[in-house]
Amino acid sequence: MDKSKKTKKELIHELKEMRHIISEMESNYSRADHLILQSVYSWEDTFDTITDMITIHDKDFNIVHANKAAEEILGLPFLETSKAKCYEHYHGESSPPSGCPSCKCLVSGKPVQFEKFEPHLNKFLEIRAMPQFDSDKQVIGVIHIVRDITERKQMEEELQKAHDELEMRVKERTAELVEANKEMFNEISERKKIENALRDSESKFKGLSQEFTVLLNAIPDNLILLSPDMKIKWANKATAASFGRDISELTGETYFSLYDSAHGSERDYPSAICFRTGKEENSRITGTDGRLWDVRAFPLRDESGNVKNVMVLARDITAKVRMQEESKQIQAKLIHANKMTSIGTLVSGVAHEINNPNTFIKSNAQLFAKIWKDVGPLINKFARENGDFLLGGLPASEVVKIAPEVIKGIDEGSIRIQHIVDNLRDFARPEKGGLNGRVDVNEVIVASQSILGNQIKKFTDKFQLICGKNIPSVKGSSQQIEQVIINLIMNSLQALKDNNSAVRVMTSYNRATRSVIIKVKDEGIGMDRDTLERITEPFFTTKLEAGGTGLGLSISYAIIKDHKGSLEFKSKSGHGTTAILTLPAMIKEKLKDNVKSPTESDHSLIQGSKDNLRAGAVKGTER
Repeated sequence: MDKSKKTKKELIHELKEMRHIISEMESNYSRADHLILQSVYSWEDTFDTITDMITIHDKDFNIVHANKAAEEILGLPFLETSKAKCYEHYHGESSPPSGCPSCKCLVSGKPVQFEKFEPHLNKFLEIRAMPQFDSDKQVIGVIHIVRDITERKQMEEELQKAHDELEMRVKERTAELVEANKEMFNEISERKKIENALRDSESKFKGLSQEFTVLLNAIPDNLILLSPDMKIKWANKATAASFGRDISELTGETYFSLYDSAHGSERDYPSAICFRTGKEENSRITGTDGRLWDVRAFPLRDESGNVKNVMVLARDITAKVRMQEESKQIQAKLIHANKMTSIGTLVSGVAHEINNPNTFIKSNAQLFAKIWKDVGPLINKFARENGDFLLGGLPASEVVKIAPEVIKGIDEGSIRIQHIVDNLRDFARPEKGGLNGRVDVNEVIVASQSILGNQIKKFTDKFQLICGKNIPSVKGSSQQIEQVIINLIMNSLQALKDNNSAVRVMTSYNRATRSVIIKVKDEGIGMDRDTLERITEPFFTTKLEAGGTGLGLSISYAIIKDHKGSLEFKSKSGHGTTAILTLPAMIKEKLKDNVKSPTESDHSLIQGSKDNLRAGAVKGTER
């Protein structure tokens, strides 16, 4: 019978596997479609919640998209079924008005900002026009961000009227004073002196006020003056620039609106505490945009000693904190590298010390095997002729049977010790090729298992090493990849509940993506969502009491990133964890013709025939 042909049962089994894989792919596509649709809805909801009018125009002045504010104020039709010209709805005209800054934006490709009263809408508008570019950097349209500033303009007019009325009243009052001066001629000289003194004082006050204002605006940190009701009375230019606002817009606004509510309740803000205690307060606050601020609040008292205002000084320390974190990461890597160098020196010395006596053991075992070939028959003959006798407390007939196995066991144990020593030497030896070496991932994980042999026996009775066939090499450092695999296996072992829980290490090749995949799967305690999100952060550890530093996975993640690969984790609390390490295969690697497709990954337990894999898994057994 032709062994290359598959049986019906095998074909049915493969069809079932293919159906299962197709089902999983359909499920993944469905989830992806759902996520994309959810992102679109989220973007549209955000777009429509903006209170300013936003419209997007093409080069022919058609409004192709608008948020709800624009649709309501401009009275736009349903844009998907009809066209709406921007000059009709913004200006109430049948053609683009001459001198329109937005039209210039389409020509120049530069953003413009202007204010204009639109009789058609009976509103003052602040318009910002920004060009849209295609992939060739050609202008294809313009984005309008329009704010209704009618109320602000009306307030400015009312302020101007009040100013004019005040000036008129001042003039009237001056006339009354002049008349009064005529009636009090004898007091004119003294009054003039007083008025001159007041003018000098006022001039000095104005000069000092201007100098003080210039000085405060020159300070790069945010300065905010708060009233007892936590409203902003004054803010410097740095504050307005930090939040992309105009100084006039900040005046009267609630202070808490500038910062994130995640800081806590409003009573916990330094400014609120300062009003209550009358003492200087200091804290760190996260802004709505994610920036981190160092905030200090200083009390300002009236003549009675009561706090009438609070001056807030805020400094953006986001970059500083980020640099500190990066510095910690670099320092951690240097510490780790130094430790690895020390460990390498120690391992090399220990390996040398072990290798010498092991050489004696191996040589003597081989010599004793030769001697036994001559001695064994003599002992056997003597026992037959003179009766059985004891050797080392055992009957001579039994010694003759077990001695060859004992000698063979000593020789094989010596060989195993030699492989372990070689793996330790390779692990400790500095690599000269950097990240440009050719790495066989199967050999690397077998070497890792050899190094961790005692730990594996300590934590589990069910360890499996499943290596895929025809796995291509990857480009990189075998030592660094081995370091990552050792770390992943140790994490899995330490997460196990008992020795009956299993750990499986598997390799495969994805032909479609040209990726070599290493999976470390355990039946441990798993991780919750918060832990899973932070697992690769430097110094984050769930084993602090056991001496964990939180650097292992952080450094492993950085190593795999340097190898142009990825390191992902799938886990659920109480249901184990799977670490998925993906590395790009070497492009010029030639695979054998019998390699299956990525959907039919061909795995097999590694045989123990090759010398460099003798410390590996044994087919069909659990370690």
